Amino acid sequence: MEEGLEPAALQAALKGASSLSSSSADFLAGGFSGACGVVAGQPLDTVRIRQQAPGAGPRGAAALARHTVATEGVRSLFRGMGYPLGTSALQNAVVFQAYGAAARFLAPGAGVERSQLSLEHIFWAGCFAGVVQTAVVVPVDLLKIRLQLQTALRGSPGYVGPLSLLARTLRTERLPGLYRGTAITCVRDFPSHGVYFATYEVACELLARGSAAAGQAPSPLVLWAAGGLAGATSWLSVYPFDVIKTRMQAAAASLSPYKGWLDCARQSYAAEGGAVFFRGLSTTLGRAFLVNGAIFTAFEAAQGVLLGRSRAGVQAAAAAEAVGVPAREQAAVAEEASHAPAVEQQQAAAAEGAPQPAVAACCCSLQPGAAVEAAEEAGP
Repeated sequence: MEEGLEPAALQAALKGASSLSSSSADFLAGGFSGACGVVAGQPLDTVRIRQQAPGAGPRGAAALARHTVATEGVRSLFRGMGYPLGTSALQNAVVFQAYGAAARFLAPGAGVERSQLSLEHIFWAGCFAGVVQTAVVVPVDLLKIRLQLQTALRGSPGYVGPLSLLARTLRTERLPGLYRGTAITCVRDFPSHGVYFATYEVACELLARGSAAAGQAPSPLVLWAAGGLAGATSWLSVYPFDVIKTRMQAAAASLSPYKGWLDCARQSYAAEGGAVFFRGLSTTLGRAFLVNGAIFTAFEAAQGVLLGRSRAGVQAAAAAEAVGVPAREQAAVAEEASHAPAVEQQQAAAAEGAPQPAVAACCCSLQPGAAVEAAEEAGP
């Protein structure tokens, strides 16, 4: 049933009930999806960072990966993964909550449905989320990049581990040193997140046309494709800024040849030409499609499992209220409805002679604008 066709009592219940539970579900789903994305894309991310570094030359991604594995081992491709893996939940929560807050602020009126938000609203809400999340991204990226550019093997002279690098950075550069590259990160992430969310909504609409009107959830393949297209398009729109950011964060200010990100762009262009700003682009686009497809698919799957039962109970209770069921009986109605998916699945399994699962798996529909709804439910 579309939200605009539901009774007023049900609408109020869905929007106001269990906000803490929804926020927690978004946070956990975001952490799970972010972790999936980090693990899936880390090897290609390491190759990308090394391609962007000064003096990397025109070596292709495959050749660089083979050389890295041959000289440093397979584990080197996962170097620096701990920091983004440990902060993925926080980063995703910040992005979706900031996105939802901005979407509500930019909406033309109160009670506007997700399908009524224009692409312009979605774009600017994404831009806001991109800037807000730099508070988490900048120090994590800085530490990750420096670990990824390290060629010394573990246990050999000159090798610096993740915690040692953090301690040394704080000791020698203080807290501002961890935020080196903040300006260029904002320049990169402000438009890229707007492109990211807008492209995702358009891709969902094109790849699963009519699913929103029919109340059907797009298939996992559609979710993966839409997320992948959104990620690749957003990176393509700002890639030169990412090259500059990598070079800015690769070394401390006292050791870097660059006075700022504009000076970095000038020196890089003078030394290596315009092609330097697109070095590693193919690797990045491939990684972006893989990672963001995994993120959106995992996020929706996890959120559906976490929110499916409680949402069904809220809907049943609100519907009962709308038709005049006494308040005492509404709790029983909600409880029965929340367990209905599990009961139905167990009955179907029993009919087929299959083992009965203890908990039913729920699927959350991801329709055009679904990211807005998820973010609104996770709002303050």
